[in-house]
Amino acid sequence: MDILKSFSRRIFLWTFFFMTILCVLVNAAFYLGVGFFFDALPIQALKDAAAQSDVLDAGLAKILPVLDIFYSFYIPVISAVFFLFFIILWLVLRTSMARALKKSSFAEPPVPAKKEKKKKMPADPMAEPAMTKKEIAETNKRFYLQLLSVLQREGRLIDFFSEDLGLYEDAQIGAAVRSIQDNCKNSLKKHLNPKPVIDQNEGETISIPPDFDPNAIKLTGNVTGEPPFKGILRHKGWRAARLELPTLSVVKDPSVMAPAEVEIV
Repeated sequence: MDILKSFSRRIFLWTFFFMTILCVLVNAAFYLGVGFFFDALPIQALKDAAAQSDVLDAGLAKILPVLDIFYSFYIPVISAVFFLFFIILWLVLRTSMARALKKSSFAEPPVPAKKEKKKKMPADPMAEPAMTKKEIAETNKRFYLQLLSVLQREGRLIDFFSEDLGLYEDAQIGAAVRSIQDNCKNSLKKHLNPKPVIDQNEGETISIPPDFDPNAIKLTGNVTGEPPFKGILRHKGWRAARLELPTLSVVKDPSVMAPAEVEIV
């Protein structure tokens, strides 16, 4: 919580400041007190008196080492004690502040509202049912066959591919191909309207930009380095300017591309 961190830092700094001032005052008072004590009762005078008294000499021999140790380690020990009190006091104040902040409303993060579950709308009885993956695949196959059916119906394309051209003269084949080509061309223009990918004359030198589409432009020959490239246009390519798929009819066998025709006599 940002508020708790901010208060915690402030409490830490102010507590450290006041405990440091208090530690300095206590150590200064100790030094002043010890100095006043030794001024009032000089150690050298006690040593001179102890030279004439065995009892006093034995007492000084026990007290003086303790005074030296106490005098040498008083400041580090008192400083450590104050530091320990500082840590304890800071933790107590921080814990109390955290409890107080938890009870207050502004410290608690806003509870996100539960998202209402979207109610499922009742299915529309007039809507078409969703198609399965298998049905989608079958539909795509039917569209492919339907396009071939259109080319067969309007241009007799499958008949032309199935015919044995070795039985005919070149002139007969040329006349038949002209009619088939015109009819198939009109069908493609109606449903796909093919347009060139690169609308330039084949054989011309063209420049390929760096951001070219590899699916639309196929590079051949000595392709090295990074684009842009310069090359000769060998084929302009084709793209569908229109995608008007034929309407699928309800048939018993969707694999039939062209029905057989029987004249009843």
